[in-house]
Amino acid sequence: MSNEIIGNSYKYIIDESYGINKDGFIAVGTESIVYKGLKTKLEGGLQFSCVLKFKPKAVIEDGKIIDRLNTFKNEEWKIFEELRECRSIVRIDDVIDSIGSFSLPCSYVQGGVITSDRYFCVVEEFIDGWNLDEFCREEYWKLRKIEPLANGLKRVVEYNDFTANEKRNVLSSYNYDNILKYQNQILSFMINLCEIMEFVTEQKNILHLDIKPENIMVTRHGKELVLIDFGRSKRITKANPFAYSDLSAVDYNENETIDKMYQYGTLGYAAPECYNRATNGSAFPFHMALEQGKMSIESDIFSFGATFWECLNMFELVTKNWQFSADSHDFYRDNFLTDDAYCNRDLSLTSSTYHKKLETIIKKCTRSRNKSLYDSDKYYHSYKSLRKDIENAKDSVPTIVKEENVKVKNSFNLCGAMLSFFLVFLIIYGIYHIAAFNIAQRKWDNITANYNDTQFYRLEEAANDLITTSPSNQIDNTYEKIAQLTYNGNDISEYEATMLVELLQKINDNSQLPSRVDEIIQHGNTRAFKEISTEIVKLGNVNDSIGYQLAQAIFNVEVGQIGIVDAYQTLQAYQDNEQFHNAVIKLRNVLDNDENIKIISENLGITRQEIQDFFKSIAL
Repeated sequence: MSNEIIGNSYKYIIDESYGINKDGFIAVGTESIVYKGLKTKLEGGLQFSCVLKFKPKAVIEDGKIIDRLNTFKNEEWKIFEELRECRSIVRIDDVIDSIGSFSLPCSYVQGGVITSDRYFCVVEEFIDGWNLDEFCREEYWKLRKIEPLANGLKRVVEYNDFTANEKRNVLSSYNYDNILKYQNQILSFMINLCEIMEFVTEQKNILHLDIKPENIMVTRHGKELVLIDFGRSKRITKANPFAYSDLSAVDYNENETIDKMYQYGTLGYAAPECYNRATNGSAFPFHMALEQGKMSIESDIFSFGATFWECLNMFELVTKNWQFSADSHDFYRDNFLTDDAYCNRDLSLTSSTYHKKLETIIKKCTRSRNKSLYDSDKYYHSYKSLRKDIENAKDSVPTIVKEENVKVKNSFNLCGAMLSFFLVFLIIYGIYHIAAFNIAQRKWDNITANYNDTQFYRLEEAANDLITTSPSNQIDNTYEKIAQLTYNGNDISEYEATMLVELLQKINDNSQLPSRVDEIIQHGNTRAFKEISTEIVKLGNVNDSIGYQLAQAIFNVEVGQIGIVDAYQTLQAYQDNEQFHNAVIKLRNVLDNDENIKIISENLGITRQEIQDFFKSIAL
């Protein structure tokens, strides 16, 4: 037997300096045993930290043997690779089919030993920090501690096992100031999580389907979030935004186990529609008029809300309930599997210091399911709207640490104007405007220094501040700077197009508007032209802009189902325009169907074949 795993370019060992028992153990996941590892190039050299996840090569579901190795390589690994550009998502470095002669004693697996015949190994980057549960429970509120034992070993001590004096010290720390600081930190985390999920779901069309505190890492330095464990993730499309669970019916009178789970995801966080139908006379725990197993972005948002709720309730959950402190899974299973407890979660059991707006947000995330789930404004349907509500709540809550705030400065200027002469007001306003522009410029520089797509909402906010505070003689240059960063040689998304259009609406000088609109269309992502065109037409008629004419034609045909003949004539006019080739192709594609061809033929007196030949003449 060996203590080394040989990969493609590296060899790996367990880091036996890590963990309370110096065995490298990190956690037991849904389908994996996780250890801290060390990797070294095959030819030798420096050692680097990593995570070694041992996963079963096969599992039995509903009496069938499922090849987990093949599923992982063909589905989960490809999802990780697609998300690799985002630094807020953990990266996979290697997948080792055979761990060779390596063996590892482990009490968490059947047979007590991890060996090559039953397990494969996934190598992930090591995140130095805590998962979100550990951060809230241990790092912030000190509700769990590590106590040294003999021989260099340690043990975990839960709050229930604290001494009376230790409990008094912990309880005394739960005061107004600390609660406000904690509230501010959790709000920052939830905004960060929204950014990540906007990228994952609304840009990459992937549902995570296992959002919970244990799958959200908090970096030790910088306290940024990193999302991990995409073992339950599913792909969706804009045309079909649903994924389906194929788990069979379960007996809710029996205990849930890893081998027979009640739900797709994790109990306590999975949305009601992720739970399986009941069998053997047991009762389904929720009142729900939806198709069970039909999962969507709303399902992940429910888990988001459950995670948010748990973080804000963490202190009370641990200090007032021994079961949650000992095993949160058992707590949720025994106390929460009813519609009244599981859905519409509130903050009635925690501190009144928390802002009331947070309860409204959590209730909207975790609202009971009914037939209006996918179209009612009583539910969240995007992370962008969820993020904006959290940001508004963060802006309105009191804070101990005072930060520079444009609203505060505006209020100060207003008070100054009421108490001073008009001339003095103008001077103050001018100074403020210059200072505000400088602040906005510094904010822009900080964000763009290490910008990635998950920070788009910050970029959008900074861009709006720049345009709003920019001196009139610098507005064009300011917009140009924002636009060029957005284009950056790449196709822009509908979110970026929306930002640019909103900025254009704030610029009073329309002399540059035609060329600006042309730029947006020229850089538009062909897959997002429907949404981009929808934003462009909000500007009203933009004369002398080919881009606007193409956007109007695309919008009319694809959204309004009108102006088919005009759109066809627009296509004829610009069919050879190389600058707008992507928009021309998009317009051709939306016109190229039987119904539209019929309308064009009847109105222009040309044959279907002539129209189809014209479409074919426009090269891809």
